[in-house]
Amino acid sequence: MGQSENTKPQLEALFNIGIKAENIEEELKFLKAFNPDKVSKVQFGPKEIDAIELGGVKLFLFQTLSYDNYLPNPHPGGIGHASFMVENLDDLLAHLETKGIKPFRGPYEGQLGELGKRMVAMFRSPNGTLVSVIPRT
Repeated sequence: MGQSENTKPQLEALFNIGIKAENIEEELKFLKAFNPDKVSKVQFGPKEIDAIELGGVKLFLFQTLSYDNYLPNPHPGGIGHASFMVENLDDLLAHLETKGIKPFRGPYEGQLGELGKRMVAMFRSPNGTLVSVIPRT
């Protein structure tokens, strides 16, 4: 399903929030105190990571972030990025390029838990906000 000519590509549903935590067990202990919907392990790239769902939002926990080497300095910890679904990644990339915005990483293929392999593009705002986008299908 493509975008109509009058519709600009936009972000859709939040897929996950990535959190960098030096001590995953302590982070899980803290987050579990909020009575999560679900605690699990998910396949993310070549490794399995911890995931916790709070209020319907998935939090993926990482000791290191796959994009740390692409940043001027590695992310210090805490919320690392917000990942959003998009109807058509190519349309969004073309639209953003007209605004002078290009990914700092990607698009690249990643293994994304229950989504399987998908293309991913990572963006960084001038103030450091990190957003990843993933095609819905």
